[in-house]
Amino acid sequence: MSKELNTFRQEIVTMHKAIFRRNQHQIDASTDGYSPAFRRYKRRYQKYVQTYQYRSRIETLEKAIHKAQIIYVGDYHTLPQSQRSFLRLLKRTEKQRPLAIALEFVQGCHQAALDDFTSGLLSERAFLETIDHENHWVFEGWMAFKPIFDFARENNCALLAIDARGKGAAGSTLLKRDQYSARKLANFHKHHPHHQIMTLVGEYHVAPPHLPKAVNDQLRAMDLDPLKHLSIYQNCENIYWELEEKGHEQSTPLVKISPREYSIIIAPPIVCQQSFLNWLDIDEELPLFGAPETNFRRYANLIASFFDLPIGDALDEVEVASVVDLSFLARLQKRGDFTQQDVRQIKKQILSSESYYIPKAKMVYLGNLSVNHASEEATHFLRHICSKSLEPKHLVDAFYARAMEEAVGFLGSKIINHLRKCPHTPDLERIRRNKNASAFHKEMARLILKHGRLLEGTKVRNSAEIYDCDAEMFNAVTHVIGYQLGERIYYSLVDGTLDKHEIRELFFDCFEDDGAAFTTYLYFFTRTKDIDIPERL
Repeated sequence: MSKELNTFRQEIVTMHKAIFRRNQHQIDASTDGYSPAFRRYKRRYQKYVQTYQYRSRIETLEKAIHKAQIIYVGDYHTLPQSQRSFLRLLKRTEKQRPLAIALEFVQGCHQAALDDFTSGLLSERAFLETIDHENHWVFEGWMAFKPIFDFARENNCALLAIDARGKGAAGSTLLKRDQYSARKLANFHKHHPHHQIMTLVGEYHVAPPHLPKAVNDQLRAMDLDPLKHLSIYQNCENIYWELEEKGHEQSTPLVKISPREYSIIIAPPIVCQQSFLNWLDIDEELPLFGAPETNFRRYANLIASFFDLPIGDALDEVEVASVVDLSFLARLQKRGDFTQQDVRQIKKQILSSESYYIPKAKMVYLGNLSVNHASEEATHFLRHICSKSLEPKHLVDAFYARAMEEAVGFLGSKIINHLRKCPHTPDLERIRRNKNASAFHKEMARLILKHGRLLEGTKVRNSAEIYDCDAEMFNAVTHVIGYQLGERIYYSLVDGTLDKHEIRELFFDCFEDDGAAFTTYLYFFTRTKDIDIPERL
């Protein structure tokens, strides 16, 4: 490991730990009123996630899943990546036996409504109203859970409602909630012994002495054999810091804790913390703590310091708007220098939950309050004020200039959240084969794959169509190929292939000369094309 590599990693580690300490102080202050019973429950969970046996691979986890009769997956409720990783696990289950999906998301008393929704007898809106979603699931997040319900419908999976909230004394403590959920799961197994059960519940519940023990105790009380179970945690803090201390956090998708316990690494602790803080601020209806404006400024300052960028007082002049307050649209319309088409495009991006920097207005819009969005737009902002970016005159230059903008933005977000992913060739090929994918996304995937073959030296027909497409497709294609390059640049920095000072220059390059954007893109593509991208779930 080179000195440059050590320096680059250490800078990121130091930054992450500083952010973690600050976030944890805020979280501790907000949860000071938790009961002694909750703290005991949490301590029991923590005993099981202090360390790990060894680093593992996705294929090993798949084999363990296939052998288990019931799998408990921990959910970090405020983190959408947590629900998405559960969905990816569902897609990896074997198809030889029937599958049941048990969710804490729905109270057990609403099983009939869940059955009606699954069978199509109840609309989505009516279902959410019936289960009192807004009051029961205070973490919101329906859009993160909806793909799980869609998967169940498409694959004829049984859906089980197992939460005890709203059931009086049964919901009064975490242990009693385990007992309630255990009865639901044990009764289902009794009547459907050949089903494999995948369960998504709060992270603390999946520790062996909690829900797994409660289920097996219930089965014994019913004179049934205990189930072969597997617990899968997500993003255990102590394990992440141990990996980081050993220099393995960049390349480890999961670890094995014991024969029946694994932990998936899908986000650094600071990303989980921020998702909780964002929810906490919205839930309490207070002025958003640090979000969106303070979070944006925080990440802009961190990335500027990381690359030694001279930003002066530029942050004092930028306005940060978000999905929380869309009043900025009226202000833009009153300015007079935004056309109706400009405003329509902005509204379209808002509806797509996209984030973007609007140079003309010195404004940043955050489509959601995630770390990824805030840090990426902070990086776009920094590049704009350093380079005074110009619009390239020619189509191909414009294509690669925008790809480079996206690459730098994605790189900045990877420095804050190194586990952020982007689509690569296998993902794009799956989109092309997916009969349910939209025509737009299939065409986008086709053009990106075609662009990849072109850069590899393969002769392709009508290469001009890659660049000469409508504005929406142009933005979609450059967005993805820029992300791909940004990810490769990041890992090239980690392994020492690229120098940080070399990347710093990208913040100042405005690509004003003809061919400059393409030449720069091709240079970094060539330098990074053989870099290994770590395996992720």
